[in-house]
Amino acid sequence: MISVIIPLYNKEKAIQNTLLSVLKQTYSDFEIIVVDDGGTDNSANIVKEISKLDNRINYFYKHNGGVSSARNYGLSKAKGEWIIFLDADDEMLPNNLKHLYDLVSNNNINIASANIYIQSSNNDKKLPNLKLKNKAVIYHNYILATISRQAIFSTGAVIFKRNILGTNPYNESLCRYEDAEFELKLFNKQAIIMSPTAVLIHHEEFSELSKTRHHDTEKDFIFNMNFKEKTFWQKVQMGRFICEGCHSYSKENIKQTYGFNYYWQYIYILIRKFYSLKNKMLSLLHE
Repeated sequence: MISVIIPLYNKEKAIQNTLLSVLKQTYSDFEIIVVDDGGTDNSANIVKEISKLDNRINYFYKHNGGVSSARNYGLSKAKGEWIIFLDADDEMLPNNLKHLYDLVSNNNINIASANIYIQSSNNDKKLPNLKLKNKAVIYHNYILATISRQAIFSTGAVIFKRNILGTNPYNESLCRYEDAEFELKLFNKQAIIMSPTAVLIHHEEFSELSKTRHHDTEKDFIFNMNFKEKTFWQKVQMGRFICEGCHSYSKENIKQTYGFNYYWQYIYILIRKFYSLKNKMLSLLHE
């Protein structure tokens, strides 16, 4: 069975569409775990009404603790052998569960990821700008695969074997880039299969509304990374986060936090540019 875990906080405009998208799956052996993280709008009533139509929906309420806390709580309630975390404002395509389950079961692997559509506020829908293969590929260095744009890792389009996640995979002290810390550990330990088939619609309109403000550095992974005992590729990925953080915070503050390790961002930039040039050259050769 697959457990679909949905953290919920004040998503009354989106949660119905999200839930119905799961119920429309072609794969039927699943449960939905909705964790209401102390919301104050009408989301709870919407979930409870829909749950009357399908007993696979399980609603839980907890005091507000953030998305990491809600995901960990949902995981503690999950009965499935396989886990998918889904944001409360995204939409599964009907093939999502079957495609992801087929990927892991047919390839004897613990994690599978698939492509997504990105839908803007004006309803334009497009695939991300990636250089995906025309078939599913297993990557043993998923950090390099994402940097070279051969792979993507999006919540709602990834399935995990339950036993590799442990008890509390998400750091509950973080409220920004919490996914990044989780992925940094995971990418170093697990091979991951990546499929070019899209299985999810990510709604940019709602994600813009739910972005965390960038003022609490104590709860942002960008200011809490530990470079000790990390592999080369983990450090490159952390350099990537530093590079992204420089768009939100003062570069001097980040440099002061990390000292020499601040310069890992330039290693990341060099590798990214190398693969960008390589992809352009390959495109020219195939024209």
